[in-house]
Amino acid sequence: MKANVLFVFTLFLLVSFCEREEHVKSDRDFANQTFVYKYFKTEKECMDSQTSDFFINCHAQINFLDHGEAEIMVSDIIWRGEYNVIKNSIVLTFPNNFELPDETLVFKILNNKKLKRVDNHTIWEKFNGNSIWD
Repeated sequence: MKANVLFVFTLFLLVSFCEREEHVKSDRDFANQTFVYKYFKTEKECMDSQTSDFFINCHAQINFLDHGEAEIMVSDIIWRGEYNVIKNSIVLTFPNNFELPDETLVFKILNNKKLKRVDNHTIWEKFNGNSIWD
């Protein structure tokens, strides 16, 4: 009997210390997170490319909100839509917009800090802090 209990306890310890996959399993895991794609490598590059009459965005941004809602900014307009996590992908829908004519974006979840936009293969990184340049 003691051997069985010891075996189960050891098995439990081994399982609990195993490295878990970083893939997110539900949309709640993305709620209140932001991911960005930088159009420029550095803040200086972005500022040097600005004109005096119009500011060019330095990045695109996705805000995952509560209840499966999301906002995306790819230029200077913020579009609101919905998202669903399906296996290792996030499917976002943004109806009635002209910047995303297909109205749907799909991101592959690389890990909890990086997403890959499927249509153009760009890598979007999780935003933490006060500046995208940190």
